[in-house]
Amino acid sequence: MSNWTKVAAMAVSVLALSGAAYGQQTPPAATPANSPEGVQAFDPAFFARFAPVTALDMVRQLPGFRIDEGEDLRGFGATAGNVLIDGRRTSSKDAISDELGRISARDVLRIELIRASAAGDIDVRGYTELANVVLKPASELQVSTTWAATTRWYDQGRQAAQIGGTRAWKTDNFGFRLAVQGSSLGEREEVDVTFSNAAGTVVARQDEHYQQQVGELLVTGAANWTPTARDTINANFRILPRLFSNNAAASTRLPSGTLVGNIFLDYTEKDIWYVDGGGDWEHKFSPANAVKVILVNRTLNWRPQQLLTQAPVGAPFTQVRDTSDNKAGEHVLRGVWTIKPALEHTLEFGLEGAYNYREVDRQREFGPLAGPFSVVPVPIASTKVEEERVEASITDVWRMSPQLTLEGALNYEVSTISQSGDAVQERDFTYAKPRAVATWTPTAQDQVRLSLLRDVSQLDFADFATGLDSISNTANVGNPNLEPEQSWKANLQWKRALGERGSISVSAFYDDIEDTQDFIASQLSTPSACITVAPTPAACFRTAIGNVGDGKRWGGRIEATIPLDSLGVSNGILKLNVGAQDSEVIDPMTGVERQISSEQEYDWSIDFRQDVPSMKFAWGGDYSSAGPNPEYRHERIEIADPGEGDLDMFVETTAFLGGALVRITAENIFDQEREVQRRFFTPNRIPPGAFSSSEKRLSTFGPTVTFTLAGAF
Repeated sequence: MSNWTKVAAMAVSVLALSGAAYGQQTPPAATPANSPEGVQAFDPAFFARFAPVTALDMVRQLPGFRIDEGEDLRGFGATAGNVLIDGRRTSSKDAISDELGRISARDVLRIELIRASAAGDIDVRGYTELANVVLKPASELQVSTTWAATTRWYDQGRQAAQIGGTRAWKTDNFGFRLAVQGSSLGEREEVDVTFSNAAGTVVARQDEHYQQQVGELLVTGAANWTPTARDTINANFRILPRLFSNNAAASTRLPSGTLVGNIFLDYTEKDIWYVDGGGDWEHKFSPANAVKVILVNRTLNWRPQQLLTQAPVGAPFTQVRDTSDNKAGEHVLRGVWTIKPALEHTLEFGLEGAYNYREVDRQREFGPLAGPFSVVPVPIASTKVEEERVEASITDVWRMSPQLTLEGALNYEVSTISQSGDAVQERDFTYAKPRAVATWTPTAQDQVRLSLLRDVSQLDFADFATGLDSISNTANVGNPNLEPEQSWKANLQWKRALGERGSISVSAFYDDIEDTQDFIASQLSTPSACITVAPTPAACFRTAIGNVGDGKRWGGRIEATIPLDSLGVSNGILKLNVGAQDSEVIDPMTGVERQISSEQEYDWSIDFRQDVPSMKFAWGGDYSSAGPNPEYRHERIEIADPGEGDLDMFVETTAFLGGALVRITAENIFDQEREVQRRFFTPNRIPPGAFSSSEKRLSTFGPTVTFTLAGAF
C-alpha cells in the first residue's frame, strides 16, 4: 500500500468513526447559566476523572482542542498561541505549555472554550477558538505546590532522572510563582551505515554510536500585581545553566569484515547560559480603552568544543579540532492601545521595536595525534549578525452578528540586518503584512473559518555563519545574502462539535511563497578557503541555506476527538490526527521542479485513553507515523524516513500515596528503525554532475520505560 493510500485510508477512517460516534451522541451539554453564548465553561469536576496535577493536564483534555504554541514569525505580536491565562496572553516567549505546567490544577477555577464570535475584547489573533484558564481569586494568602519526579530507563541499562517543583503564593492583588527543575538525561543512538558505489556494489560498512548527556537546572519565576483596579503588572524570569556532551565512535570495515579504521568524536558545549527577563504593564482608562506595554529580553551564551580523531589501520592518526564561542540575544519593546469605538468593533494599535543578534567566533585546526595543529580556513567562521526592526500594526475585530466575525489587520515593518566580521554587509527591508479572517457560526455545533494573510518568516541567524558536523560529513556555509521567506497563506477550516466531549475539524490550506528558503550551492570566493573534510571535495562549492525563488505549498488536515462510551468503551476517548501536504519549487542546481526540502508529505497519529474513575485508574497509548523528509543539498540528495511508526503505552493511578499520580510509560516499544538514504553526485548535482555513490544509514534509539510520580498540595 502506497504512502498516500495509507493517508487516504486514515482520513476515511476518521470521517467514518466521527460520523458513527456523532450519530449516537447527545447534543453538547449546556454551559453554566452565567456563560454567554459561544463560551463553554468546564469546572474542575469535569476534569476530575483525569486526575490532573497541573493546568496543562486539564487543557489537554478539553474536547476538540489542541494547544497551539504560535508560529515562529517576525515580531512578538505575531507569535501568540491559542491559550490565555485569566483572559491575557503571557509576556514571556516561553512555550505556553511550559507556563501551564507550572500552574497547579487546584488553583484553576474553570477553563473556558471561547469562540471568536464571543471573544469580546479578547485578542483573538486569527483563531476560531481560544482556551482561557481562569484562576481562583484569593481574599487571603493562598499557597500551593506542585511537584514531579521522573526516572527513565533506556535500553542497555542506562538511566536518566528529572525532578522539580513549583511553589505559588497568591493574595487578592499579588501573586508570585517560583519553579525549580533539575534534569540529567541521556540518549543513545546506534547507526548501521552501508556505502555503495554507482553500480550498487557495497564497498564498506560502518557501525556508529552516539551517546548524548544533558544536565541542566531550570529556575523560573513569575509575579503579578494589581496595585489599582485599573492597573495590572506582570514580571517573569528564567535562568537555565546547562551542560551538553555527545560522544561518538565509528568503525569502518570492508565487505569482507576487514577493519579499515575508527573514528572518535568528543563533543562538549560549555558555559551554556539562558537568561530571560521581561514583563508587562496594562492600564485600563475604561472597560473600552486600555494600553499595554510589553518588554522581552533573552540572552544565550554557549561554547561548543569538538575533537574528531581519525584512526585508519596502518596509517598515522589525525585529529580535527573545532572550537567556537557563541552569543545570541533578543530584546523587544511593544506597546498596544486597545479601544472599542462601538459595541461591535474592537480596535488595536501596536508599535514594536526589536534588536536581535547572534555572534559566532569559530576556529578549525588539523594535525597529527597530539599536534602540532595548523589552522584550516573556514569561510564566514567569525561573524556577528544584528537586526534592528520597527513594526506598526492596526487590527479591527468586527462582530457583524452573533454568527459572523471579521478580523482585519495590517502590520508594516522596517528592518535593517547588518553583518560584520568575515562577511560585511548591511541591508534594509520593508514588509507589509495584511491579514483577514472570517469566522462563521451557522449553528451551535458548527464553525467555519476562512483566513488570508501575508506571512514573513523569522530568519535563523545561525544560517549566516558556517556550521560544521564532522562525523556525518555535513557542512552548511554561512550565507550573508539570506532573506526572509514571504508567503500569501489561505486557509479554510470547518469544525463541528460531537456531543459533550467530541469534535471533528477539516481544514485545507494553500501557500504562495516568495524567496523560498531551501538549500543552495554557494561558490566560495577563494579556493584556499575550501573545506577539505567533505564527501566530495572537488570544486569550490558548498551547501548553504538560501532563497530559491517562488514556490507553492498545499495540503489538508483532519482532526477528530471521538468519545467511545456509546461504542461500548466507558469513559474512553479516541483522538485522530491526519495531515497531508505537497509543495513545488525549482531546484537551483538542476532547474527541475521538485518538493521543498525538509517538508514531510504526511503525518498521522492515533491517541487512545480510558479512565476508570471507580478504580482511580487510566490507561492508553498512541501510535504515530510520518512520511519521508527530503533534503536537496548541492552534492547529494538525502531522504530521511522516520520508519513505520512509533508506539507508546501508559498506565496511571491515583489510588495510592495519598492521591499522588503514579504513571508508567513505555515508549518506542517496537524500537522503530529510522532510515536515511544519501545519493552523492560528482562533483555535485549541478549538470553535468553524475551520480557517484550512495550511503544507507539505519538508526535505532531503543525502547524506554519511564516512571513518574507527581502531586500537589
